[in-house]
Amino acid sequence: MLQSQQRRKTAFVILCIACIAGIAIYGWIVMRSRRAPAPVVTPRPSAETSGGPAAQPPAAVTEEHPATTPEKTTTGRKSESARRPSPAAAPPPAETKPALLYFESNALGLNYGKAAVAPLSDIAQRRYADLSCDRLYFSAGSGVCLHADRGMFTNYWAIGFDDQFRQRWSFKLNGLPSRVRVSPSGKLAAITIFLVGQSYTSLNFATQTMILNAATGQPIVDNLEQFSVTRNGAEFKSKDFNFWGVTFARDENLFYATLWSKATTYLIEGDLAKRTAKVIHDVVECPSLSPDNTRIAFKKRAPGPRVVWRLTVLDVKTGQETPVGETRSVDDQVEWLDNDHLLYALSESETGSSASTDLWTIPATAGGTPQLLLQGAFSPAVAR
Repeated sequence: MLQSQQRRKTAFVILCIACIAGIAIYGWIVMRSRRAPAPVVTPRPSAETSGGPAAQPPAAVTEEHPATTPEKTTTGRKSESARRPSPAAAPPPAETKPALLYFESNALGLNYGKAAVAPLSDIAQRRYADLSCDRLYFSAGSGVCLHADRGMFTNYWAIGFDDQFRQRWSFKLNGLPSRVRVSPSGKLAAITIFLVGQSYTSLNFATQTMILNAATGQPIVDNLEQFSVTRNGAEFKSKDFNFWGVTFARDENLFYATLWSKATTYLIEGDLAKRTAKVIHDVVECPSLSPDNTRIAFKKRAPGPRVVWRLTVLDVKTGQETPVGETRSVDDQVEWLDNDHLLYALSESETGSSASTDLWTIPATAGGTPQLLLQGAFSPAVAR
């Protein structure tokens, strides 16, 4: 009896040991299976991936979806396509707005004197504003209109407007409007008026040229006569100074203008912050700086008893003058159509007796031929 119980106990112990050993072996197998790397399944190369006609994917797909992990071949080496860096995706083209031409319509009829705008690519698609101007200019979202309110008593106004011709501000002028310009960024504006006289052909005239905030109409400089002027390194000063025809550089602290003294005109370069200017060239009227800021177009008075102005281009760096191919007298502060062409107004009649003018363009080089751009228009401003 005792032997039978002893055998049962021995068998039970052996069974327990066997169970414990089996559990241990099973756990070891599970741990080994978790540590082992998963097998890699490598696809066999096909005609499309082994250099055949259809081997390369479309370029656009490659650029839009560059590979982020190298592809393995059956030999374990990186494929040729994986070793070549994928080209970066090309950035989308920048959105460019069409160049616009702002101008005053002076074709005889219902729209005479109205501000207008048209795309230069389709100049016939012009749009007229409910805004009358004798002269205007526009740049980078800011425009200035000089307006004569002719009634029993004529009043003159400066009016600021935006790209939809909505009025921003206005103030009364003390004299006849003459010139207006807006800086490239649209932040500044310059206005010239006649305090005495009505033309630069007379020796009896007086001007006021002011610089103001184009967004608010607030003056920054009441009159350029407040500036200190030098010529050839020495102080240049006279009671008969008159300034007109401002044109702004891309660096809007810098500007150019005409200075008149003792029946002679000079080109000045002004520093707005310092309230100083220096004479850099003689016999220059109504300067207009090119978009690339390298040349100045101006009207140059020809010698002789009659007042005749010839369009001329001045190289700012060298001081060299180049008369352009226009042989007619141009009494205007010209605009640059682009870096290579000038834009200006001439009377539609050869005698200059008509109140209507046309816009002409000509290469800013010697020997060019004038081309008619737009009939019945005046005071052009190209918004690039």
